[in-house]
Amino acid sequence: MNTDYWRIYHDQNTLAWGDTHCRTHTLLSTGVRLHLDLYEQADRSAPVMIFNHGGGGYSRLFIPIAHALYERGYTVILPDQRGQGLSEGDRGDFTIGQHVENIVDVAQWARKTYDGPLYMGGGSLGGGLTYYAAAAGAPVDALILHNLYDFGPGGDGLALSRLAPLSQIPGFAALSRIMSTIAARLLPGLKIPYRWLGVFERMVDERAVGFYEQWRADPYPIQAVSLRYLHSLMTTPPAIPFERNRLRVLVINQKRDRMVRPEVTRRNYERLGGDKHYVEIDYGHWAMGAAFVSEWTAIVDGFLRRSG
Repeated sequence: MNTDYWRIYHDQNTLAWGDTHCRTHTLLSTGVRLHLDLYEQADRSAPVMIFNHGGGGYSRLFIPIAHALYERGYTVILPDQRGQGLSEGDRGDFTIGQHVENIVDVAQWARKTYDGPLYMGGGSLGGGLTYYAAAAGAPVDALILHNLYDFGPGGDGLALSRLAPLSQIPGFAALSRIMSTIAARLLPGLKIPYRWLGVFERMVDERAVGFYEQWRADPYPIQAVSLRYLHSLMTTPPAIPFERNRLRVLVINQKRDRMVRPEVTRRNYERLGGDKHYVEIDYGHWAMGAAFVSEWTAIVDGFLRRSG
């Protein structure tokens, strides 16, 4: 594996800053060692942001966001979940529950390590996982959910996939859950190509020229996922339903998202209880580039300063 492949995504100034400021740490969770990239302020009482990657991402993709938040005074933690990125674990054979436990363990470690307020965010699948981890006991003060998905029965498992149009057929979602249950019981470790599932060619909008081709050749994103994982994606409800949320939450949605319909996140935001806030931005499912990072960071920092 080309362990430095991730460097192609970033300009020389970003790489130089990351090389200077990044400290790595490993944390035992779900029986494997998780990889964490840490961008630490000298002041232990500085606010801390944990940012959780999605299904097609990993820590090193988000150095520009870490840089921008660091410049605004945050300590930033970029973890890789079990079996993804630079962490240990079978690549592609895991569950939503294990990822939630990973994120809870990272948050508990951060709470013990730093003295400042602890915030947590995530993008794409990581947005849903971030809420799930907070509901499962991650000791955080506020959430940044760049997308919000429900992985429970009757949730968004199909909406995240190429089969999303079929979810409108009466009974198709229920049949899919039944079939996933049978398949996971018979062949839980059987893997299928991950890129068959999501519309990854629409992950970024038309302005991100060349990104998809770079990402498709990247050795770090998972290449296949198990039937066990797919079953968990359709049958794992949060410990606390959205309607009973009590944390302060910012939900960020993307107007140009052609990978997962923006209505999915919007609908889940409307279900949320508690102190919630909503922003739509003019980007695709995810984005790269200085303009996006600047806009995203300003929105997030403004929200957290008001909530702090």
